Amino acid sequence: MGLEVDEADVADLIEEYSEELTTEELKELQKISHSGVMMELNSEEEVEPEEKLTSREISDTLGKWQEVSDFVEKRHPEKLSTGRASALFNDKCLTFFRNILKRRQKQTSLDRYLVKVSRSESQESEAKKTRR
Repeated sequence: MGLEVDEADVADLIEEYSEELTTEELKELQKISHSGVMMELNSEEEVEPEEKLTSREISDTLGKWQEVSDFVEKRHPEKLSTGRASALFNDKCLTFFRNILKRRQKQTSLDRYLVKVSRSESQESEAKKTRR
């Protein structure tokens, strides 16, 4: 590739980076960075509201992921890199869906303790209380 660097190049580089940025330059860099982040956020697809996802769909998808993950773990020759990629996907993507599923399961178990009482039963209960 034959790149040659002489003392003048090094001196120029040091001089460029030794100067501190002004407040205006820092603000401009921050604006550029912020606009890049905003563009990235806006370009992402909208997330499907969790109400539209059924618990069955989430469970099935998580099960399929486990199958794929197990298959890759057993068959791929680069175990370290595939393990890292799998763990990253697991942490960044699937945790969201697991949390939805856990929340729904917790809600279901709490709903089991609540009993819906009909009006006639409620009135009978009130009548018994007043008789005592």
